[in-house]
Amino acid sequence: MNKDFFALAVNSLKERKLRSWLTIIGIVIGIASVVTLMLLGNGFENAIKEQFSKMGISNIRIVPGNLRGPPAGSVGFNNSIVSIVERVKSVEYVNPVIFNFATIEYNNEEKFFAVLGYDTRLSDKGFVDTNLNLLDGRFFSENEKDSVILGYKIAKDDFKKDILIKNNIKINGKQFKVIGIFEKSGTDVDERVYMSLEDSRVLFDKKNFVNILVVKIKKGIDIKKAADDIKRELKRTYNEEEFAVFTPEQLLSQLKQILDVIKVLLSGIAAISLVVGGIGIMNSMFTSVLQRRREIGIMKSIGATNNQILLLFLTESGLIGLIGGLAGIILGTSLAKSVEFIASYLGFSLLSISFDFKVTFSMLLFSFIIGMLSGFIPAYQAAKLKPVESLRYE
Repeated sequence: MNKDFFALAVNSLKERKLRSWLTIIGIVIGIASVVTLMLLGNGFENAIKEQFSKMGISNIRIVPGNLRGPPAGSVGFNNSIVSIVERVKSVEYVNPVIFNFATIEYNNEEKFFAVLGYDTRLSDKGFVDTNLNLLDGRFFSENEKDSVILGYKIAKDDFKKDILIKNNIKINGKQFKVIGIFEKSGTDVDERVYMSLEDSRVLFDKKNFVNILVVKIKKGIDIKKAADDIKRELKRTYNEEEFAVFTPEQLLSQLKQILDVIKVLLSGIAAISLVVGGIGIMNSMFTSVLQRRREIGIMKSIGATNNQILLLFLTESGLIGLIGGLAGIILGTSLAKSVEFIASYLGFSLLSISFDFKVTFSMLLFSFIIGMLSGFIPAYQAAKLKPVESLRYE
């Protein structure tokens, strides 16, 4: 009997192709919107995790308290904070960073980029934990001056002419020699310039100043405990509101919370189209009941029960939702993959969209339930029709 109901529902949809597809489109749009947003949200979350893995799992960041945005310009600490942090036993080394923005001039072109000055006594050690490798050239020698290492996009994409090793560029009017170019990482490192801490102090007139501290923790020491030790040491000199100590897990957790809120809000907006689609199914089913009253009367007169009529129309409305859900999943996945392709083309290669069985199953189930719920009232109305009145209907 269930197979008969399914066959009747399919035939009914086939007989009313235009109306059926117009009804299905509403569900397709809603499901596609939700699927696209969910897959993109998952993709961005994975990209964030990937980027944080490149930052180093044993690195702690110390930034000014109550920070909004990147710690650039005059937002930072007196350089004496470096020696305070170095006193903590769990600390292997401290990498003080000056972060600012500057005009880069090359081949008569000017662009604006982030410039980071770091302690060149660390040489490549300062980049080991970030999984950054050089495409060409070398890292800084100890106390080397007037030299820079460029991110991949600056060297290869942002200027009309590629910047090569040993080329000279001007930063805020001062000449620097390019000694290294990083491999493409898909992170903001691709559009950064690295120089020695002393050069950045002179260039930005920050003689006794740092914006950020990147702290490497010794092997075998719990990073959360090390963070607590650093906080305790800093509180002896600074007020608690003047600094913030972050582990990669804390930063990732904060970003994930923000991303989750955005995903919920956007999915909620997209779900409005599902409500519209559900209303479309209800309207279509009311019309179907009205047009098929005589058919309903015949089925009842030969023995069909109210429950069987109810099940027939619920099957039809559920099938509309299911077809719309399947088409929406295909469309939504295609849209998400298109965004991945465009992002990769624009240089954001970390965004990776993958098929998610949970998302697919939940959306199919959800669309089927939406279809059945939307068709319940028309189906109930059909089930309650009296055979004699139905057969008289023209």
